[in-house]
Amino acid sequence: MKKLAAFAVLSLAIALPAFAQGPTEPLSIKSGDKIHAFTVEIADTPEEIAAGLSGRASVAAGQGLLLDMRKAPDGVLLNLRGVQVNLDLLYVGADGTVVAIVQNARAGSLRPLAPGLRSAAVIEIAGGQAAALGLKPGDKVTHKAFGNAG
Repeated sequence: MKKLAAFAVLSLAIALPAFAQGPTEPLSIKSGDKIHAFTVEIADTPEEIAAGLSGRASVAAGQGLLLDMRKAPDGVLLNLRGVQVNLDLLYVGADGTVVAIVQNARAGSLRPLAPGLRSAAVIEIAGGQAAALGLKPGDKVTHKAFGNAG
């Protein structure tokens, strides 16, 4: 049943247009002694998570999408179906710690993107941005989704 639910949610990614660019929120990532500021949209429904950034022609530097994976059905794996740009995916634990990064995931790829770790959230940013900023596992994300925003 869980696999059927996961398949149904992922199938929505095909049928749904990308969710409208909605309100944004600030998010920061502390990497070493640097703090990198981002503005992110929030995907916190199964439909928004399934759609992700599909249909977007670009993702600007400093912009992104925070997918709250705690709101997704168990077993859902992300892919880049319908996404038109390469992305970096930052997998983040419940405390805001980056646990894994997938760099330059290929636009349109159907390959499941999973680091082998359960994460509370995934942050999708422009491909190559994680390397350019020196982001790495262990960095700390500050946002209200992790209960650590001031």
